[in-house]
Amino acid sequence: MGNNRRDATKAEPEQPAKKVITADAVIAAYIKTRDAIEAEKKIYEEKVENLKAVQAKREQWLTSELDKLKLTSFKKTGIGIAFFKTRTSATMADATQFVNWIKEDWEGRNHFLEKRVSKTAVDEAIKDGQTPPPGTSYSSTRVVQINRG
Repeated sequence: MGNNRRDATKAEPEQPAKKVITADAVIAAYIKTRDAIEAEKKIYEEKVENLKAVQAKREQWLTSELDKLKLTSFKKTGIGIAFFKTRTSATMADATQFVNWIKEDWEGRNHFLEKRVSKTAVDEAIKDGQTPPPGTSYSSTRVVQINRG
């Protein structure tokens, strides 16, 4: 009948060696992955740039056609609409002049300012031993960063 004893001639199967994880190995793998991400980003960005170039040519064609036909839009294409829209931009050219203009009529002009905190200025104040300005929230998080050797 059955023999429950082990055959002494059969060797125990070898256990695979445990792989030792080291900081060097993890950092190397991290850098390799980061490089792969950057390479993929470059490929993606090149593809997107090519597509944007195609779109720009299409916009130029539509602009030319609208101008030639003295129209402000193509509304009845059955596919979509093309129309002129005005884009605006407002940037700071002379901060002192701008702020002085606002101060001349604070109540009437303060809406020209946006309400936000300069993180850079608060970081510098903290480094200089100051506390965050009143009315601000400040946090600092410690993270691991990996650089090449």
